[in-house]
Formats: sequence, C-alpha cells, structure tokens
Amino acid sequence: MIEQQSSSSAARNPEPRPCPGTPVIVDVFARTMPGGKVEFSHEWRWGEDGPSQGSGTIKIPQRSEHEPGTPMHFHLRDETRPNRGFRFSPNQGSAMWVKRDCCPPDDPRCDDPEIPPEKMEVTPKLLKVCNENSEECTLHYRLWFEDKEGYPADYDPDITNGGKGAA
Repeated sequence: MIEQQSSSSAARNPEPRPCPGTPVIVDVFARTMPGGKVEFSHEWRWGEDGPSQGSGTIKIPQRSEHEPGTPMHFHLRDETRPNRGFRFSPNQGSAMWVKRDCCPPDDPRCDDPEIPPEKMEVTPKLLKVCNENSEECTLHYRLWFEDKEGYPADYDPDITNGGKGAA
C-alpha cells in the first residue's frame, strides 16, 4: 500500500509515502551473543508484506490533518540460545516508554501524547501502539521485556515523526 507522489514532491522526498493508516511492522529480535549476553535489534517495514526499510530510525512521514495516525506493531522474535523465553513486560504499567529528545530513563516511567499508553495493546509477543504523529519530533522509546525467569531487559531505538500538516 504505497501512494504515488507527484514529481515535485518525489524530488523533495524520494521515499514512497505509505497510504494513510498503513501499519509500521517492526520485528524486534533478541539474540544471544558470544559470552551469553543478549542483544536486541530491529527491522521495520510498511505493512505485513512490505519491503524492509532497514534497522535504523523508524521514519513516519507527515500526514494531513484529516488522515489517521500510524499504527505500529512490534513483533518480538526470541532467537536466544538457549531460549530465554522473552516476552513484552508491562514494566510499571507499560511495555513501551516514550520521551522526546533523549532516551527514556530506566526509572521513572515516561509517556508522550504522540504514543498514548491508553491505546497500547500488549500480548507476550506483540505490542500494538498508535502513533498520533501530530507533531514533528523525534521520539525515543524503550521497549520492556522479561524472560521466563522474570529478569528484565530493554531496548531503546528511535522514531522520527513528520507531524501533521495543514489540510
């Protein structure tokens, strides 16, 4: 579901713009490194069958005033050996903390209205959020996990929001 752009807008922004409401799918990987340490990484795409957009910052384009926010689905892929049994953890009530301009701290919990915690849905391997994308900003977020023994782990990449433009 990728929208075509006019040649003038394509010159300013060469990346195709997804259709409004297309979800960002983020595969979050937990992998065992030499020495037994666990490392988290991610790869993201537009829609279930879209091509990979890479492993860097998730870039949400500007939306018009009447377009919906952007659904984001984080799929946890536990590839640890031996398997640690990672799942999303509602650490202090939320599997995702969000803060503008700097990484969320370990404590206390932080939220941002761009990704409202009351719109989060969490299961052990899937976290669904709604990115309102109402302001141009960089959102730093921390995903919270716990293993089958209850030990916590976290991962903190970035989202760049294009914000909401005039109609």
